[in-house]
Amino acid sequence: MQEFMATSERRAQLYWWFSTLFAAELSDEQIAEYDTYDVRSFLKSLSTLDPMREAVAELNDAIARLLVRTDRQLELAADFAGLFLVDPKQGALPYESLYRGEAKLLMQAPMAEMQARLDRLGINVSDKYKEPADHLAIELDLMGNLIIRAAEAKSAAERERWLDEQEALLHGHLLGWFDKFESACRAADRFGFYGASARLLGVFLTMDANYLSLVKPAQSAD
Repeated sequence: MQEFMATSERRAQLYWWFSTLFAAELSDEQIAEYDTYDVRSFLKSLSTLDPMREAVAELNDAIARLLVRTDRQLELAADFAGLFLVDPKQGALPYESLYRGEAKLLMQAPMAEMQARLDRLGINVSDKYKEPADHLAIELDLMGNLIIRAAEAKSAAERERWLDEQEALLHGHLLGWFDKFESACRAADRFGFYGASARLLGVFLTMDANYLSLVKPAQSAD
């Protein structure tokens, strides 16, 4: 159980970190953190996982180039805007509705489904995010919360419920559209920081789905 709780904390932290990357432009203080021992150690620890090694190396290269950019905060903010705050026909907007179904429009069924899920779970994100409910950052943030709820569960049945919620969100939403978003982001991001971040997140989502498929039977047997 201690191992499950430790792994849950690490998983939640990763989801929240990725959520921060795609939620808003990074401040100069946030960018500076990428040149600290803590962040370098964090990324080094991820690179020890075979599926993540190449993606981490790509992100480290992008970080090294970011740290020496002139006016790096303004330039990275421009990258963010050019990718995620433009007309839907340009860039790579991080909304599930754009990548599901034939319409390729914002605020479609996936948004309503995500809002219904948030309402059912009693989670209000309107104060934290001024975005439709199917924004990538919101889905990632919700996964982090579901993970912590499973870790804090008082019974096996309650823990199983929150693991089920994680699987439903991962397979019913994130994995159903993220690969298309990742491809669009990598194609549109000329500098490469967000493209590399998307690649690493894609690897992580696949690894996490595999983890859940293994941990659920073990937790059910407790």
